[in-house]
Amino acid sequence: MSNAHSIQVSSETFETDVLKKSLETPVLVDFYADWCGPCKSLGPILERLADEYAGSFILAKVDSDAEQTLVTGMGVRSLPTVVLFKDGQPADHFMGALSEGEIRAMLDKHVERVEASPLERAAELVERGQYEEAIALYQLITADDPENYDAYLDMAQALLRNGDSASAEAIIERLPDAKKMDPRAKSILAGKVFQDLLNGAPDRATCESRLGSNDADSEARYFFAVHLMVSDDVETAIENLLTIVRTDRQYNGDAARLLLIKIFDRLGTEDSRARAGRKQLAAILMV
Repeated sequence: MSNAHSIQVSSETFETDVLKKSLETPVLVDFYADWCGPCKSLGPILERLADEYAGSFILAKVDSDAEQTLVTGMGVRSLPTVVLFKDGQPADHFMGALSEGEIRAMLDKHVERVEASPLERAAELVERGQYEEAIALYQLITADDPENYDAYLDMAQALLRNGDSASAEAIIERLPDAKKMDPRAKSILAGKVFQDLLNGAPDRATCESRLGSNDADSEARYFFAVHLMVSDDVETAIENLLTIVRTDRQYNGDAARLLLIKIFDRLGTEDSRARAGRKQLAAILMV
């Protein structure tokens, strides 16, 4: 398990990821096991706090079954055990599944919170799938700072992911021409083109169901890729279209390859996804 504020740690990485890292940032080490009931209730609380504290401390997870040597060396005798390291040394600890309030009180004795900016908070909400809350925060940001074009662009992406492509496109259309060249803006404006391809096509759930029954259903995979483009999941869309080119090149008059080229052109030559996709397409076509 790994994200922006939590990492999985082993005996090989403990010195670097915990001891040395704690010289810069406090590290909260969670010794857990899959069979441990209290661990299962504690884990999500620790992860939520790691996100909330936004980098003020790092959550390090240790699978006690897989890391017996490390567990023994640390003197851990019961699970869950949680140890806070600071300046290369244990600074505090607790055993058992404490309440969120008790854990927060312990952290606040040792951890100096880094206040996230409104844009960072909104981005975290998007990452968690809390799109409506993120959109509301972006609206506050842009109301206070009407020329904060990054906030407008990020808000448009959040609207798109929340299924409101019309509002996302409307935001982009109101931006200055120079800002419409931003990759985020191009991606959203491209969404309308892909939305038009879905007229009369099966919906996303139907495509996924058909692929679940028959992985070789090229039509379902093609329209699933279009749905993915509309929702701005570009990388997965490219993967699905490459699969069609690899396994059913002649589907609908080479439609998958032609759509890939359209995607690459819209992403632009500097986009890493376009460069990687072009390379993979070329490799498939050379076989």
